[in-house]
Amino acid sequence: MHATLALGLVAAGNAALAQDHFPSRPIRVVVPYTAGGVSDTVTRLVTQKLSERLKNPVIIENLPGANGQIGSQAVARASPDGYTLLVVVAGHVVNPSLYPKMGFSPLTDLTGVSQFGHIPLLMVSSAALPPKNLSEFAGWAKANPDKASFASSGTGSGAHLAGELFGESAHVKLTHIPYKGMAPALTDMFSGQVAMAFDSVQTMMPQVKAGKLRALAITSEKRWPSSPEVPTMAELGYPNMTGGSWIGLLAPAKVPAPVIAKLSAELQSVIDSPEVHAKLIEYGIDPVGGTPAQFNAFMQGEAKRWAQVIKQANIRLE
Repeated sequence: MHATLALGLVAAGNAALAQDHFPSRPIRVVVPYTAGGVSDTVTRLVTQKLSERLKNPVIIENLPGANGQIGSQAVARASPDGYTLLVVVAGHVVNPSLYPKMGFSPLTDLTGVSQFGHIPLLMVSSAALPPKNLSEFAGWAKANPDKASFASSGTGSGAHLAGELFGESAHVKLTHIPYKGMAPALTDMFSGQVAMAFDSVQTMMPQVKAGKLRALAITSEKRWPSSPEVPTMAELGYPNMTGGSWIGLLAPAKVPAPVIAKLSAELQSVIDSPEVHAKLIEYGIDPVGGTPAQFNAFMQGEAKRWAQVIKQANIRLE
């Protein structure tokens, strides 16, 4: 019995020592989406600075597929030592409502480390159509139900859910048209074949400035710094539309709290740095940071929020 106790104390001591010296080898960060996208670009920006602060290599690995599920499941099943981490966007907490059968639980098998930032969505309409503001668009959509359509980059995407929530909130019937990415959707919007869409500021604002689209509103809490002329959804009477997408770092659920705390603190310093802060804004992301507890609470709230929208719109993916 004394030998067992002694071994237990030694094991506990070794674990504590390992945490004190964390990290002592390269950290792997899985991005469950394709290389070159916004999530991948932001991850590389943030983790490069994190690597500098930790004086330790941070390696990015792209494992795309199944709306982020392949890479996320790999990290959920990884050793909970802090050396395998995961970057996700809003779809991570939406997936359980879209896919009835998943091989892991996004909200219990993984835990928050740090939220990099919010990604507000810009609501735009075709400049080829009459509406010039949100009020006019809502009225036009009610009067033209056969033309009131909205585009998204795919069924179940953040743009899809935002469109459904707007239709419900404005009491208008909108027809969803999913595309394989926003590039083909934009072509149809320019001609007026599709009336409206939600997507990132980075994607949509250049088309607004070119006169091909009209910016109706943005889902951020405050007006966007580079486009202060665009009102927020809340200003226009849609406070429930505040939000949009987001991006952040997760870890396997059983990673020791001191390791999570260290990573979170270092990431807060990275996000607060003037260089990274400015870059995130440039990418259309409102920097956040915050504690792991705040991030976990936020994800739980988002999961419930969008589960209601998905149920109301009867959206299902297999």
